[in-house]
Amino acid sequence: MGLSQETIVNAAIELLNREGIDNLTMRSLAAALNTKAASLYRHIKDKKDLYDMIAENIISGIKPSCGLSNAKKYLTEAAGLYRQKLLALRDSGTIFTQSRAATPARLEFMKNSMICLLHLGVSENKCMVAAHMFNNYVLSSVADEIMFRSIPADIPNTYQTILGTNFEWLSFDEQFNCGLDVLFTGIKALK
Repeated sequence: MGLSQETIVNAAIELLNREGIDNLTMRSLAAALNTKAASLYRHIKDKKDLYDMIAENIISGIKPSCGLSNAKKYLTEAAGLYRQKLLALRDSGTIFTQSRAATPARLEFMKNSMICLLHLGVSENKCMVAAHMFNNYVLSSVADEIMFRSIPADIPNTYQTILGTNFEWLSFDEQFNCGLDVLFTGIKALK
């Protein structure tokens, strides 16, 4: 098997899911590919470049089935697909916060988000802010979901301690969709 950016990214994703980001090094990646670390540098500049390539791979797989003309539906579907992709990749939040959003698929994702936001009535001068809020909502929501999923069942629910036993915890899907509703309500104010 010859080395290519695609084989390197696929091996990096597999290693990341198995070992975590702390163990994703050029040396460990080269070992997983049965090559030397120096061989990787023909295809990638450095670890940040590798993170860019992994993030690009994830974003390029987000293809909402509806068109851009139905802006809210497009953004809702894109957010859900983005969430699922992030949840499927261990340490995805770190990959996205430490990579540059300047690759073709990421720029296309941002452009499509901004087109939809403009269709929803966001003014041009506030559109970039709204697009960043949309992206950051998905990233932070996934980070919260991962954190809450990791809490052992025998640990008391802090929210029930504060709010009482009548507090009902929404499913992660319900929480995510509720957050999107809040985000869309706020977007209406940016007209």
